Amino acid sequence: MRSPPDANLRFIAFLALLLLVAAMPAAASVPSVIITDFEVSPAVLLPGEQGIISVTVRNTADKASLTQSYLSDTTETTTNVDINAPIDSVTMVGNGIQVLSEGYYRVGDIGPGQSIPLSFLIKAPSESGIYFPEIWIRVSDARSLKYPIPVNVNSEVAIQKRPQISIEKQLPASVTPGDDFNATILLQNTGQLSASNLRISVNSSTPSITAKTASTYYIQRLGPGESQAIAMEFSTDRNAPLGLRPVTLVMEYQEPDGSFQQQVETLGVNIRGRAELGISQITTDPAQIQKGEQFTLIIRIENTGTDDAKSVDATIDISLPGTKEAFVGTIEPANDAPAPFNLQADRAGEIPYTLTIRYEDDYGPGEQVQTLRLNVYGSNNTLLILGGVLLLILAGVVGYWYFRIRRKPGTGNV
Repeated sequence: MRSPPDANLRFIAFLALLLLVAAMPAAASVPSVIITDFEVSPAVLLPGEQGIISVTVRNTADKASLTQSYLSDTTETTTNVDINAPIDSVTMVGNGIQVLSEGYYRVGDIGPGQSIPLSFLIKAPSESGIYFPEIWIRVSDARSLKYPIPVNVNSEVAIQKRPQISIEKQLPASVTPGDDFNATILLQNTGQLSASNLRISVNSSTPSITAKTASTYYIQRLGPGESQAIAMEFSTDRNAPLGLRPVTLVMEYQEPDGSFQQQVETLGVNIRGRAELGISQITTDPAQIQKGEQFTLIIRIENTGTDDAKSVDATIDISLPGTKEAFVGTIEPANDAPAPFNLQADRAGEIPYTLTIRYEDDYGPGEQVQTLRLNVYGSNNTLLILGGVLLLILAGVVGYWYFRIRRKPGTGNV
């Protein structure tokens, strides 16, 4: 027996509420999934007829990576961990519809912003009406999902169609503090009706990230299957805190019946510092190097970057015997540290040498190379200098005697 029209309309209103609640995305900071699209084929089943329900499951987490730090002995190590959604199972509960295919078990991880399509084979019951089989998705260590799918079995009640807007986010895997970066969002209407008066607002949760382009975008219409890309540009402060920093996207659009829907997405900007090494000072001990002496060459290495330089190691390529490598360790931003080299000055002159600094930061190994010069003076000439001083003193004495004593008035000397 067919259900009364008023009852069917109440079913449709209840369905619309369920779809609205189920389609709201989860918080971007934890792994979660939503169903962004579904299709029943054929759209209207005859009693006892077989059909296929196809759904698209999407990970709502951010596409960027999180930075996690942990301590191993005395060394701090930083790793990048994607916000994956590990799906244990996807099954269907018929609720009057016979489910012929088995569920999906141990589906695996869905990466940030990624989607997977799944299908179920069903069989309509003998009685006409609107049925609501449910998709059950179980996610490890996260919120699971139940999603009703309306199935029309030989009913005259049309299931209301609606637009469905999905957002794909493209941005750099990481951003260095002080750098500008670009981000692109791709809006796609995967629903069955047009969405109009789309408005996207960009709001950064931290003053260290500011938008260089417009903070509000407007799209007049987005039809079924249509997509629209929006390019954005942001700037970061050099003192921006490291880690995952969210930029919120609030999208509003109008459905064909005049109602407005709101959807919130997040751009996860992964701020990662970069070390920048250079020379702050070069000294020697003793300050003036003589041929044949042993001396210490001290090169102070400074970090003018925005992150620690780890495992800093300095080597010199010089044609003098001695220690040519110095392990410095970790240099924090706005700090410096000495790299000492003990050498033997076996020859004099202006001696060229090459300094190579190797280090590691969150971006991997780095290297700085610089060509320098060292002055070594000739053999010890102390005696020669003393002799010169004595000669000057003697010349002074003779001059004094000649002009002040020998040529005194009345002596008769000319």
